[in-house]
Amino acid sequence: MNDEKILMALSPLDGRYAAQTMELTTYFSEFAFIKYRVRIEIQYLLSLSAWHIIRAFTKKETTMLLALGKTFSLKDAVRIKTFEKETHHDVKAIEYFIKEKLEDSTCADLLPFVHFGLTSEDVNNIAYALMFSDAHKHSMLPQLMHLIDHLEKTSHHYASALMVARTHGQVAVPTTFGKELAVYVHRLKKMEQTLRKFQFDAKLNGAVGNYNALSFAYPNINWLRFSKTFISSFDLIPNLITTQILPADTLVSYGLLLLQTNIVLIGLCQDMWQYISLGLVAQKKEKNEVGSSSMPQKINPIDFENAEGNALIANSFFELYARKLPISRMQRDLSDSTVKRTMGSALGHTLLSWKSLERGLKKISFDTHVSLQEVNEHWEMLAEAMQIYFKLHGEEKGYEKVKQLLQGKQIDKKEFQDLVSKFPSLAKLTPAAYSGLAEKLPALTRTPI
Repeated sequence: MNDEKILMALSPLDGRYAAQTMELTTYFSEFAFIKYRVRIEIQYLLSLSAWHIIRAFTKKETTMLLALGKTFSLKDAVRIKTFEKETHHDVKAIEYFIKEKLEDSTCADLLPFVHFGLTSEDVNNIAYALMFSDAHKHSMLPQLMHLIDHLEKTSHHYASALMVARTHGQVAVPTTFGKELAVYVHRLKKMEQTLRKFQFDAKLNGAVGNYNALSFAYPNINWLRFSKTFISSFDLIPNLITTQILPADTLVSYGLLLLQTNIVLIGLCQDMWQYISLGLVAQKKEKNEVGSSSMPQKINPIDFENAEGNALIANSFFELYARKLPISRMQRDLSDSTVKRTMGSALGHTLLSWKSLERGLKKISFDTHVSLQEVNEHWEMLAEAMQIYFKLHGEEKGYEKVKQLLQGKQIDKKEFQDLVSKFPSLAKLTPAAYSGLAEKLPALTRTPI
């Protein structure tokens, strides 16, 4: 995309961020939506033939029909939009386009069977299911896997990098940077496993879902089996009981899985932002990158901020879909149509968020010097060990005793050792030796418990 088009784009996904989200136009552009529907109409015509509902196609005719979908071009899409200007109906325009392509061919006798017995939603719902399925397989899931893989490698690299853990924003006990990242790896892998198995459904059953026209025209055809076979041929799950529209429950479920994934990643973005703010995480300097227009010393965490913002935008879409799309008045209303046309934007902002986060993670390094300095400034982190030690040795009020000594205080090595000089086991303890199993936990993301 040239700079002029970028500057004039209404949506940042089609302008500022077009290079990062362009891959989704294969699945969610207006052109893609039309192309998917042409393909479905052609396959439906071929299926009518395969079921001996209409005459058999010759090999040459079959090749010609399949080519309509495979070689579908922008010029073809423009022709369909010309029809749509007259019909004010996008699916009817596709029907007219296919008939136009066939009217001078040997298939001209079968023009009445293009879109025969179907409602527009029969074609649209299958198209959306395929658009989501293809985008999921070829774009969304691979990007999530790349992100998880990089995060996991970073987690293992810093498995033993000691740092101060904070609960409620306060100094707590020692942990490691790698272990804290492993928590996110573990959560994201569970999401990935669910997403990997996800399947989309679709329907083909006429005006209000009762196969009325189809059954009237050909009462001896098992239309339930036809519908099931046709939908399954696209590797989709058949839904045989619907109104005019396919209930959007499956699309909403997929969106909510992405929403949940985004929420996990928003937490990671915010943690990374704070680790950078605390000086624990450094960012790679880019030669010509500017952090601030007035403060030249700055390297801002823009990738994490961008990832957080785009995840929030995407989630606002997914929340809307969850509230809107499962509801349709009576057997059909059209208020879902314009909402569904935004679904590519929801995936676009999600993909942009994931790419920004991965880019940010590739620029970071953990500053062990700063981290160890902070750890050694907070020997009060051993208060937990002290109260546990006292309890183990019969001190019923061990917790209360330590609380009275240390609550709200920061102490150094000398102060700690003065407090525990009479207890050899405690006197040998250091914050660095009190990280529990933190160093071992990142390995569990590859080898489950």
